[in-house]
Amino acid sequence: MSKPLLVVHTQPVSAEQEDAYNDWYNNEHLDDVVRLSGYRAAKRYVRSDVNAVEGVGPAQHKYLAIYELDTDDVELAATNLKEAVAAGMPLSEALDGENMSVDFYLPIEGGERISD
Repeated sequence: MSKPLLVVHTQPVSAEQEDAYNDWYNNEHLDDVVRLSGYRAAKRYVRSDVNAVEGVGPAQHKYLAIYELDTDDVELAATNLKEAVAAGMPLSEALDGENMSVDFYLPIEGGERISD
């Protein structure tokens, strides 16, 4: 059975800070989080300019990070992340911390992965 995911939507504070934001996220932050107890892997994505469904606008955030957990205990994973940030895990000034979403997603029971 699959494990929960932490799904994070973010963006830089400005276009001028985008390179610094991406450098920090790719070369520091992903590793910082994956080293925490409860986390297994991470991958980032950038929103495409292709419109998938006519009449539906793009997502608010340009960037997405998906963290795979190695535990079913999202409370523990959340606590470990909060404690790391409180203890000084570096957060970039280029990150728009006022405009982001950070959510755990649980596997749906009976919802198996579909592939061809």
